[in-house]
Amino acid sequence: MDFNKVISALNSNTRQQIIKILGRGPATVAEIFQEIKKNQRVGLRYRESVYRALEKMVEAELIEKYYEKDKGICYRLLTRKIKLDLVQGIAEGVE
Repeated sequence: MDFNKVISALNSNTRQQIIKILGRGPATVAEIFQEIKKNQRVGLRYRESVYRALEKMVEAELIEKYYEKDKGICYRLLTRKIKLDLVQGIAEGVE
C-alpha cells in the first residue's frame, strides 16, 4: 500500500462513509449512493461522485472492484485495519 494514497483516500467524509457502508458487506455504486443519500451528514448529489470516491480507494488498495452475476460491478473492503508508520511513511493492511 502506498502511504500517501491511503492517507489521501481516507481524507474525505464521503470516502469514510463509504468505508463504513462496505464494512457491512459488498455493494454496488447505486446501493452505496442510496445509503449515503439517506444519511444527511454527507451531502452528495450525483452517483458519479461516489464512483470517483470508490476508484480513489481502489487505487489506494483499500477496497476492490469485482463483477458479481446479477448485480454487476461491486466493491468490497480489502482490509478492515491498516497499520501506518508515520516516520517511515509505510501503510500496510493488517487483516
